[in-house]
Amino acid sequence: MSTPPSTRLGAAYWRLWTASAISNVGDGVLLAALPLLAARTTHSRLSVSLISTFFSIPWLLLALPAGAVIDRMDRRHVLIAADMFRGALIGGLALVAAFSEVRIWMLWVLAFGLGVGEVFFDSSSQTILPALVPADQFERANGLRYSAEITGNTFAGAPLGSVLFAVAVWLPFGTDAASFVVAAVLAVSLRGSFRSATPPEAGSWRGEISEGVRWLWRHRLLRSLAIALGLTNLAFAAAESTFVLFATQRLGVSTRLFGALIAIVGVASVVAGLVGGWLVGKVGRRFAVLVAAAAPIFTMLAIGAVPVTWWVVAMTALQAMMITVWSIIAVSLRQQMVPDHLFGRVNGVFRWFSWGAMPIGALLGGLVAQRFGLRAPYFFGGAVLAVAYVMVVSRLTGPAIAAATLPRDDPPDEAASSAVEPASDDTPVDMTRDPFDDLF
Repeated sequence: MSTPPSTRLGAAYWRLWTASAISNVGDGVLLAALPLLAARTTHSRLSVSLISTFFSIPWLLLALPAGAVIDRMDRRHVLIAADMFRGALIGGLALVAAFSEVRIWMLWVLAFGLGVGEVFFDSSSQTILPALVPADQFERANGLRYSAEITGNTFAGAPLGSVLFAVAVWLPFGTDAASFVVAAVLAVSLRGSFRSATPPEAGSWRGEISEGVRWLWRHRLLRSLAIALGLTNLAFAAAESTFVLFATQRLGVSTRLFGALIAIVGVASVVAGLVGGWLVGKVGRRFAVLVAAAAPIFTMLAIGAVPVTWWVVAMTALQAMMITVWSIIAVSLRQQMVPDHLFGRVNGVFRWFSWGAMPIGALLGGLVAQRFGLRAPYFFGGAVLAVAYVMVVSRLTGPAIAAATLPRDDPPDEAASSAVEPASDDTPVDMTRDPFDDLF
């Protein structure tokens, strides 16, 4: 007799969700305020794009060692340290903005530091979630978190960031710093141990990282997804690196309305996050991914071809919706396929591919915009997305998903067999019962 799927996510999950939601409101404030401050500081398109480059460089430099750290430590402690570090960093910028003049190089340094904190926070957060919810709820849990992320970034944070920036330059950055501190306090309240029961033995960091690299590289499906997502993120980073200039100079969006533009675009992402898990269950993972990966090719080209505000908003909203569905499936597949004692390292390798491409894309986007104009990065991005789609279509087949999602400690060989004995469930996270679970 099959076990009915669980419908409760539990109080511990909701505390993690709340911490993420509050932190993302602060991120949304920064999302609007930081590019506005950059545009005020310099008129160089390349200098503005370098903020995105420095923000994403840590994924290229630190994703692999961060995964090894996360597999050794209590993941909750990493969350707390990352939020406190980011709060202190952004609080420092608020003080500089209040009492002195901000230089563009300061924003590059800030972006790099925030990127370092994000590498450890995001990697730890994804590693913790499988310990808080049952496997049949991964898509729902990830979808709700993406909804909170987009709602905080766009609806609540971005408009607030624009308004606060208009009141005082330092104010949005002080608000963001406070949000990180509150999120860290909520992370402290999580009960239980989030350290792997079988952490890697003390040895060389290179050997531990190499183990994660080998595991992912032998896993044909996840390896292909990592490369495809890397190309996808490169394309979006290229377009987004100069978006503030595209919006203000090409579309004529005012400084005060820039946050509202971001908020409008976020509608589709929130809807996708709320219904994404249900939608994937109805149409299947493969069909959902194929549609979600194809649509951005056309929206990216459409934005470059018709730079009209209402059209750009519509296309970007559709694009954001599809990318949210794509992300929900990709994260849920990793959480289901990768054994816990390797998750930090394998996830780090995966994100090294997928997020490490972003600084390259941001730099290329700035160079393309500088040479060919603000519309050119969208045509460049559309071409890169088409290459990624070919890889997804050829690798993400129904049998490949079915074979890869069987529980196991070793990844399938290149010619994955469908006759694999499922392994027993030996989830290596020891958690005490949380009395607040009875309230949810």
